[in-house]
Amino acid sequence: MVLEWLGAGFTAWRGFETLCVRRRLLSRFAAAGRGVTIGRDVRVFAPERICVGDGVAIGDRVVLRALTCYPWCDPPQTFEPRIDIGRGCFLNNDTQISCVRRVTIGDEVMIAERCFIADNNHGYSDVERSIRAQPLAAPGEVSIGEGSWIGVNACIVGNVRIGRHCVVGANSVVTHDLPDFCVVAGAPAKAIKRYDPNSGTWVVPRE
Repeated sequence: MVLEWLGAGFTAWRGFETLCVRRRLLSRFAAAGRGVTIGRDVRVFAPERICVGDGVAIGDRVVLRALTCYPWCDPPQTFEPRIDIGRGCFLNNDTQISCVRRVTIGDEVMIAERCFIADNNHGYSDVERSIRAQPLAAPGEVSIGEGSWIGVNACIVGNVRIGRHCVVGANSVVTHDLPDFCVVAGAPAKAIKRYDPNSGTWVVPRE
């Protein structure tokens, strides 16, 4: 009985502690809509540069990394990043977003477990220096159109614009723009279906 009472008390305390952490984190965002939920062990870097819309759900161990500096190169790099997460988005467990310029996720986008989204990459052009000591490359911005679904373990890196209502298959690597209403898979990702407005059906694109 005593052990049960202690267990219930510990569970209640953990719940209260988690609620306080979530409320404090939400208060630090540049903007946070109504009904935002945040899972356990979420890490956020520079929350003042991150906006989340109404009804956003952030899963466990998600990392939102708005990088304001990269100190390991000489001279250090500084950035003014911005991450915008639209209304009704779902970021599932262990997803990471890394931003030095801008990452925009449209309304009602679903992002599955263990996805990686970045508008930057490590430089490697100088073979005389370690990759860690070289400046980050920031070719452009990443945007994901509203109503899209990013499958488990997908990787989206670089100057990439994904259209509306797209499906990115599991384990895909997206390094180029995708039009509206397409399904892609592979590494690098290629279109395997596109919506044909004339027939009202999803068709396999011609090679």
